[in-house]
Amino acid sequence: MRHGIFLITLILLSLNLIAQEKTVATKVTTAAEEFRVKTEQVFEFVKKPKVTIDGDKYTIAFETKGFCDVTIAIEDSTGKILRHFVSGVLGPKAPKPFQKNSKVQKVDWDGKDDQGTYIQDVKNCTLRVSLGLKPQFERTLFWSPKKKVGGVFMSASPEGVYLGEGGALNHVRLFDHNGNYVKAIYPFPSNKIKNVKSLKMHKFKQDGKTKPLKRNYLQSTLLSVCGTGYGAPTGIQAIAVNKNKVAIAGFHLNRLGTDGSSGGSSLYGPAIALPQVGKKGHEMLAARSIAFSPDGKWLYLSGYQGKFNDNSWGSRSWGSMVMRMPYEGKEAPTLFAGDLKQGKTGTAKGKFRMPTSVACDSKGRVYVSDFLNDRIQIFDAEGKHLKSISTPKPALVKIHQKTNEIYVFSLLLLEKGFHRTSQKGTLEAVMSHLGPYENPTLKNKCPLPLSGYSKKIGYNGPGGLQHVIELNSWSEKTSLWIINNDSSQNNKIGGHVQIFEETKGKLVLKRSLINDAKKSVKRLKTPILWRQRLVVNPVTGKLYVLEGDSGVMKSVNQLVEITPETGDINFVNLPLGAEDLTFDTNGLMYIRTGKMVVRYDPKTWKEIPFDYGVEKKSHGFGSGAKAASNIISGLETPGHRTFAFWQLGGIDINVKGHIAVTTCNGFQMSVIPAGAPGEKHAKVEGLPYKPKIFAGRRRWGEIHIWDKHGQVVSKDVVPGLGHLNGIGIDQDDNIYAFANSRRMFDGKQIDPSQGYDPSGTVIKFLAGKAKVLSQGSHGSIPVPLAKSAEPKRSIDIAGCSYAGETGWVEGAEWLYGGIGFATPTGCVCWNSRFSKDYFNRSIAPESLNCTVAIIDTSGNLMIRIGEYGNVDEGKPLIAAGGPKGARSIGGDEVSLFYACYVGAHTDKRIFIADAGNARILSVKIGYHTEEKLSLENKKDKKKK
Repeated sequence: MRHGIFLITLILLSLNLIAQEKTVATKVTTAAEEFRVKTEQVFEFVKKPKVTIDGDKYTIAFETKGFCDVTIAIEDSTGKILRHFVSGVLGPKAPKPFQKNSKVQKVDWDGKDDQGTYIQDVKNCTLRVSLGLKPQFERTLFWSPKKKVGGVFMSASPEGVYLGEGGALNHVRLFDHNGNYVKAIYPFPSNKIKNVKSLKMHKFKQDGKTKPLKRNYLQSTLLSVCGTGYGAPTGIQAIAVNKNKVAIAGFHLNRLGTDGSSGGSSLYGPAIALPQVGKKGHEMLAARSIAFSPDGKWLYLSGYQGKFNDNSWGSRSWGSMVMRMPYEGKEAPTLFAGDLKQGKTGTAKGKFRMPTSVACDSKGRVYVSDFLNDRIQIFDAEGKHLKSISTPKPALVKIHQKTNEIYVFSLLLLEKGFHRTSQKGTLEAVMSHLGPYENPTLKNKCPLPLSGYSKKIGYNGPGGLQHVIELNSWSEKTSLWIINNDSSQNNKIGGHVQIFEETKGKLVLKRSLINDAKKSVKRLKTPILWRQRLVVNPVTGKLYVLEGDSGVMKSVNQLVEITPETGDINFVNLPLGAEDLTFDTNGLMYIRTGKMVVRYDPKTWKEIPFDYGVEKKSHGFGSGAKAASNIISGLETPGHRTFAFWQLGGIDINVKGHIAVTTCNGFQMSVIPAGAPGEKHAKVEGLPYKPKIFAGRRRWGEIHIWDKHGQVVSKDVVPGLGHLNGIGIDQDDNIYAFANSRRMFDGKQIDPSQGYDPSGTVIKFLAGKAKVLSQGSHGSIPVPLAKSAEPKRSIDIAGCSYAGETGWVEGAEWLYGGIGFATPTGCVCWNSRFSKDYFNRSIAPESLNCTVAIIDTSGNLMIRIGEYGNVDEGKPLIAAGGPKGARSIGGDEVSLFYACYVGAHTDKRIFIADAGNARILSVKIGYHTEEKLSLENKKDKKKK
């Protein structure tokens, strides 16, 4: 093993720089042409395939009726593909070796497999010629409606209990009184969209179809409950149900119907979060408790809470008011009781010190838990104070909707945070069951079984707000639904909904939804930032899900392994924490960190050393990622962990074993990029490498290629390319990259009428002939591009690695925009990934469009998979693992809401991680028409 082999090889490969300068011009196209499905929807043979032999040459001839997509494969007796010959659309851009603009095709096969070795057992092989990709929803994977996917808030009704789950992604689900899943209310069912009033619809450029236009920075929701910017209210904060009305509180009021529509009301209500003293405009006080008047005409809001003015961790700030507003219309909340001025508190009637919740009885009386005043205050519907009930530290008040009896829940809530409060002593969590308003005597008092409850001020960051309780008045016995929303409790019994019944003066556990969730998905932790990278072992067909668990959320110590045929789930502990990983055609796993690639046999986890590499006594990604000891010979890559701890951008291996690795490289950069305000960046250290600098070259990192032995094949193959969301490499070492850049046409984004566009672009770069020229004020471009040196066409991409940058892609065979979530800002923690299969088809999530594009190696869009829908829509081939009675939507039956990650098992399956519906979909790949020819005796005939 030779240390520094990379640097030595760089010198020997210096001629590669000259080759890179011979770039070719990128062809100009239009958005309409780029996004047009090129496949003609006629999948018939005029002349069926036949094979003739001349020496070592096998000539495959056929004629199609239309310019459809054609796939040719050589398979062994088990159906394993030995040669991924070609797959693409016939016509003007037909990929080689197809003839262009012809339905009559003759292509030559050299008798070799993907690795360039002659197939010895040709007589037992089969030639397959397939027309027309035909994907079909196979089954739902890794899904349970009982797994918590965000902060849970609950509201009981005669038909069951509604769970609203909030965060960057929002869900509203109905469960029956026993805790069984019934249906999803939001995301809206596709057949109810027309009944969602005020929902913004948009005709998308990609397919010309009109569908909902998502909102917010992440473009991940149709609701307006989320604020914008750091410190803003995020997602659903409270939920209330009255007959067919569902009120959702957050930054704004949102109105839903129990049937999955908006219930005849406008979806979007007025802003209900209130300004916070001394804070930025988006850092508001959000209502954590809302209640309907009995007639459903009015909403009462309280529990206004936000971060304290110093914004320190664990801090809290409370409003001193109860607000009221009409459910319908645009009228903002007005003061019902208390004081609008933050910090103004009192002990008199109608004044509050931490009003934490609000409830209504069947007579319209309004109950408010006045926490620090140790009382429940009761008002009539117009705000007149009726009476107060003394009770210690009421954090929550609920009213039984059949009997009007009062339930008070006392537990510790922090006034200003554990580190800056005058609160003292301890507080046991207790439920007090009182009679109705007319005679509120104590009927029962018992301990409140809160998981993870802290009765002390102590080190209590969530401050008690993590405990959410709902009284179910309509269950056979009065019951409580309880959950601890603290993420540290996700794997514990109280981190998911528990149902307790009030029986003989005690709260008796009836059901824990965690048991059902654990049985279905095993892993109970919500994916960090909903990042679910999907990687498939091509030998076993098993799917591996990478969810960040270390390395500042960017590294993985434990994989989720899914067997798609059965849906079975297992966990795989890695020998080395992986920032990313991939498999070669033999099923060996390549794990990359910030500075190395190490190869393992996943059957034994024995390291498979490279012939050329370096030894390491110990190496790891850091920050909790598992380190490996005594690495025999791993690839040492230039660069280091990314600036501001972004993800690195990808690794891929082609069928010949060539390894393409992205790097982040700040070596001798004059300006080191930073992340979000105040965020530190990683140290610039590691194997030094300074790339060639030219005018307009952006510095960020490079892509280098090694062979299977560990020798450098090519370095810096796409100079000037910025931050990436995945790469691919084909058998000719062409690079496929998902750039963090918006696609531009005539100087404009794909669809100016859409507004904010956070999508990225998949680009195919020709080997040794590509570079990217950029312009912008950011210091990552050391030598500015002169105006006179700019290409004589409008820019191809914008954003690149930073907002404000624009650029031209030279030497690209094609570009395809509108992909994933890939915004170029100071924080790219939320992102997406594309995948490339062995036919060099790019599988790319069109997240905003609720589709997945399959693009052939020449840039032809072959087909789109999916359409807008929720988890209850799309009838799979296998129902197990998904919701019962899913509604058929026709076509490929794939319903998507926010799908950002995909994976591929070539010609077998495509996997789609749809965070918007909190599931992974297995999509089976088939074809409309297929012909198979046995090659038996062909070898013998050739010899004669």
